Amino acid sequence: MATLEFLGQKLQSAEAEERREATLDLGRSGKKAIPLLLRAIGDRDWRVRKTAVEALVEFRGKDVISGLIKALGAHDNAGERNSAIEALIHVGADAVDALLGILDAPDEDVRKFAVDILGNIKDARAVPFLISKLDDPDENIGVAAAEALGKIRDPRAVDPLLACLSRYDQSWLDYAAAEALGEIGDERALQPLIAALGRSSLREPVLESLGKIGNVSTLAPLVKGLADSLRIVREVSVIALVAIYRKSGQDDGEKIRHAVREGISERAMEFLEELIITSGSDLQKASITVLGWAGREGSLHKLLSLLKEEDLEEAVVQALKNIDGGRLPVLLSYLSDENALVRKAVAKVLGDRGSSEAEGALMPLLTDENGHVRSTAAEALGALQSRRSVSSLLGLLSDEYESVQESAIHALAAIGDESVLDSLVKDYTSWNVSLRRNIALLLGRFTSERATDALAFALKDEEPEVRKAVVQSLGNLPGAKTVRSLLHAITDDDPEVRMLAADVLGKTNDREAPGALIPLLQDDDLWVRAAAARGLGRIGGEQAGAILVQHLEEATDIFLLALVEVLGKRREEKARAPLLRLMKHEDPEVRKIVLSSLSAYGGPEVQKAVRSSLSDKHWSVRKAAVDMVKYANDAGAEPDLEKMVEGDPDPSVRQAAREALGR
Repeated sequence: MATLEFLGQKLQSAEAEERREATLDLGRSGKKAIPLLLRAIGDRDWRVRKTAVEALVEFRGKDVISGLIKALGAHDNAGERNSAIEALIHVGADAVDALLGILDAPDEDVRKFAVDILGNIKDARAVPFLISKLDDPDENIGVAAAEALGKIRDPRAVDPLLACLSRYDQSWLDYAAAEALGEIGDERALQPLIAALGRSSLREPVLESLGKIGNVSTLAPLVKGLADSLRIVREVSVIALVAIYRKSGQDDGEKIRHAVREGISERAMEFLEELIITSGSDLQKASITVLGWAGREGSLHKLLSLLKEEDLEEAVVQALKNIDGGRLPVLLSYLSDENALVRKAVAKVLGDRGSSEAEGALMPLLTDENGHVRSTAAEALGALQSRRSVSSLLGLLSDEYESVQESAIHALAAIGDESVLDSLVKDYTSWNVSLRRNIALLLGRFTSERATDALAFALKDEEPEVRKAVVQSLGNLPGAKTVRSLLHAITDDDPEVRMLAADVLGKTNDREAPGALIPLLQDDDLWVRAAAARGLGRIGGEQAGAILVQHLEEATDIFLLALVEVLGKRREEKARAPLLRLMKHEDPEVRKIVLSSLSAYGGPEVQKAVRSSLSDKHWSVRKAAVDMVKYANDAGAEPDLEKMVEGDPDPSVRQAAREALGR
């Protein structure tokens, strides 16, 4: 490691990269490097300053904090002050007392910096002091104090902020107070905020705050705000209405939609229709939502014209769901639009709304040239339980796109007409592999004995892909016949079929399952063995636990990980000793999972193993050990944690150690 004197000289180099490297080395040199790092936060290069800040935040402590506080007064070096602010925010709660001590500093800039930093740290201890700063002789500091109180969101600040709101001579302070009250979200502020709407300078922050705090009782001023003479007020009203809607229940949501539908003016409609085209991001999506609530036929085309990019599709669909039911014929006409996104969106809306009169218009879309449209139309017809569409939906089981096939399966299952299986099962062996697979998946959606019998037959299919689908479907069906089929499937030639069967069988709780799964612990395939272990773990029983422990010593890879995980969940006492031996395993992933499993056991041997893992060569194991120490409240590990905070090479481990120490 380079000497501090040498590194101090490098900090004066003309080359920024050389100064940054010196700063990195200083960060590794221990707390004696703090004075040089404090000097480095004033460097002319932002990379050097950033590196110094990161190192100082790691060190923390009184020396660091006092040095950063002093740097706040560096009037001739904005970079140094900004770096000090950033560092103090990251130091957080440890810096609060020192920052409170400079709230009455004669330097206005230092006072404001302290207020800003306290707001970003969000420590409740600062609230009384920040309240006192609302009356600071410097208006900027009063405004900053209001903003800081809004960030901390402590109810104690509500009354002082309301007092600021009611004083007409406060310039920007009343504006900041209105915003802060919205951030705190206390309903005590609602009526005073509504009363303040009479002041034109406060309409924007008050309406924004009403959106954050408000409920259906505050709708009137927000709906009126949609036609305000100031554009910013109109925009804020849109955002606020949607914010209240999102936190409302179903009944209140309907009240909001009704209030907009009945109270919106033509001027507001024109503004919303302009916003959905000219604005972007959240404002655009909120405008789409409110326009949907208004439910005017004239807005339909404007909403659908937005469907040139998929990112607005969900917002448009949700808006169209709120269009008045009397507009349905107009909506149906768009099912033949040349834009596939429009056809898809309208099909989804009609399905979600349960518009049974749309059934005939939706059916032609099952042969649409666009796969997404076919898929959405299938889902919509399923939601409508359209028996007329069954034959067309069956045709989609052979569609070129798997997503369309899946939608057809969902739709046919939703319709629930088991007679659809007649021709499929009867001619089962004549279909291609893809269709046989989909038939198997569809069978799993019907819980009748007939479906179970058909799946048992399909389990003899020559294609593993089909047999996997059969096992997947068997997992949805109850009964002894299902178990018999699964017992057959675990002997399948294909390892993936055996693995799936072992997984499903382990969830049945059938008395025959343990005896069938135990031999699979010696299967040729690791994944099958792992699935069998998890299955036995779910079923439980003393015999299963003992056998799982026997395999622990010789297991490898994914099988070993599965055994360790299962035995930890079961807290199998016989597994304690072999698990402790596995803490010396060469694979860090194994050591980490063993640690997690041992957390269920406790005792001095486990405690010793955990403390030993605090010095493991792999960072992930050390971090897992820190988490265990924290969870167990192991005070005896504090010296080790202190060392990790100071010297662990991995930043995430250092942070975990700090948190474990309550810092």
